[in-house]
Amino acid sequence: MNTYTKLIDKHNGETAFILGAGPSLYDLCMSYHFKEILNHVVISVNSSYMPLSKYSLDPEKHYWVSNDTLCRRWSYWKDVEKSSCTKVVRDSWSKYRKVMTNTFFFSPRPTSEDVVNLEDKGLCYCSSVPSSIDLAIQMGCKTIFLFGVDHNDVDGRHHFWQLLYDRKNRPTANANIYDSWEKQNKVFEINNKAYKALSKLADNKNVKIFNCSNISKVKHFKKISIESVFNILGEQK
Repeated sequence: MNTYTKLIDKHNGETAFILGAGPSLYDLCMSYHFKEILNHVVISVNSSYMPLSKYSLDPEKHYWVSNDTLCRRWSYWKDVEKSSCTKVVRDSWSKYRKVMTNTFFFSPRPTSEDVVNLEDKGLCYCSSVPSSIDLAIQMGCKTIFLFGVDHNDVDGRHHFWQLLYDRKNRPTANANIYDSWEKQNKVFEINNKAYKALSKLADNKNVKIFNCSNISKVKHFKKISIESVFNILGEQK
């Protein structure tokens, strides 16, 4: 199997966008800036790949990350599978390696969710967004913008695609694999332990991480607006 370690330091000094599937991703999708993110490293997580599917993606800088093999049971999987983006998945996906193209595999870090050791190989494993942040830091990205990392809902809608698409265009699953919101909140508690550890790792490596969601309950990264993101990028040119 291709190990993710081949990607370490690949994007030294670059900017990364990490797309979670929370409802605030809708705001970025509706922004006239959306296509601009493709000029940078983009890591889409699980269903957040959907708004990217209409674009021609660059395997050298556009990634899809998941540590949940149940993604294969969602209708959006067929678009991820045929995409030219690079896939980075947990080693639990290894049983599918013969049919996975352009894919790198990672093992979980050997520490608990609230500990990140510099010398360890592996990615945070509690869910796919922490895995993606860990990956972006290890790839050498110096500025990381988080979108759709909310741990929150909008009027009972938990995913961006409930806002962005009408019912006939929303993803479907070939089995009942929805988690209850109560169960998700327990996952979020674990995620926050990883975010705190990753925030310390980022500080150690002089990496700036910004949370670009005004509804996010994640408090370990500085919050900024979408417009501020693209003002920062303009200043970097």
